Amino acid sequence: MAAKYSARYLLDTIKRINKISDLHLLLESILHEARNFVGADAGTLYLRNGDRLYFNYIENDTLFPDGEAPDRYVYSENSIPLDKNSLAGYVATTGEPLVIDDVYDIHSNVSYAFNPAYDKKTSYKTTSILVVPLERSDQEVVGVLQLINKKDEKGNVVPFSTDDRVFISYFAQHAAEATEKADLSRQMIMRMVELAEVRDPHESMQHARRVGDFSLELYNEWAKRHGVPLSQRMVKKDMFRTAAVLHDLGKAALTDAILQKNGEFNHEEKVQMYAHTIYGARLFQNKDSGWDRIAYEVTLNHHERWDGSGYPGRIDDINAPVTGFGRGKRGKEIPLSARIVAIADVYDALISKRAYKDAWDREAAQIYIRQRAGSLFDPELIDCFLEIREVIDTIIDKHAA
Repeated sequence: MAAKYSARYLLDTIKRINKISDLHLLLESILHEARNFVGADAGTLYLRNGDRLYFNYIENDTLFPDGEAPDRYVYSENSIPLDKNSLAGYVATTGEPLVIDDVYDIHSNVSYAFNPAYDKKTSYKTTSILVVPLERSDQEVVGVLQLINKKDEKGNVVPFSTDDRVFISYFAQHAAEATEKADLSRQMIMRMVELAEVRDPHESMQHARRVGDFSLELYNEWAKRHGVPLSQRMVKKDMFRTAAVLHDLGKAALTDAILQKNGEFNHEEKVQMYAHTIYGARLFQNKDSGWDRIAYEVTLNHHERWDGSGYPGRIDDINAPVTGFGRGKRGKEIPLSARIVAIADVYDALISKRAYKDAWDREAAQIYIRQRAGSLFDPELIDCFLEIREVIDTIIDKHAA
């Protein structure tokens, strides 16, 4: 990865990350942009939680040339103590950056040391390293940004420079402030989900989060197959996860009699239940907002089916009183975002225990959706989903922990 070294590029990068509202994707972008700026082969972003630092994102062009670590959800469960014994711990504890030319030749008169366990496990060779704190304006360290193996134009590993430290430290300050704003946005979004959860005993915060994670990974797999560049995928993923999390927000407008009923619905009750798609879409009608457009697509269409058997179908005016529904949308009439969330939503519903059913095992749920490719679900997206089933399993295990 060649460095993109200029003050103007750095300022443009800071502007880009400040436009990202999704916390997870912001953190991913912070690591990627920092590596890109100084030409680092690899990097790790840690977040502080209490007295530990948790691995949140890792990138390594040598080990993961497609830009993504296959075990990224597993790594996020790993942590190190918040003390001065490790490089990241020292930086988080003191607030001081570290620039080390060779981690295997650190002077003995310091408290910190390099842990070679990851190098041994992967046969990777860490040499130069730059570690800076993610420090907010109130001087609270919320995380650590660690960049590994700066490379020159010929691909040789070289030391990080003093200028690298200055520029990345400046970037990290702005990145920390951006995470604070994104975290506030995340909290507000999850409170909206909580509102729907309070109204609907069959739904849960964990369901919404899993559907968001499943949908993001499914979109990412589809986008890679279609040659969508990583930079464009990052922008779309920012809006995508949030829209997927909010897919059932419209249920907050339904009556308790509908939401709490466990038996079969009559025709009138079905109309009321199906209307949650319309109520949700009414909240996202700002056509000038890319985020609103995707949230509108998802909330309105995530119960449409590939063969046209879904709902609410074609609606002339979503703001008119709900009395019935139109012909179901078919195939690619259904927006890509909604086709993706439809798979994620159904799969998670199958593997989740509800008051009216037991949880299915994962293999049975996968067979169910595979058999309905081309009828209920987009067949190409089902192929993508089954391709990433190990990632899906890891997400489930992460949320269950």
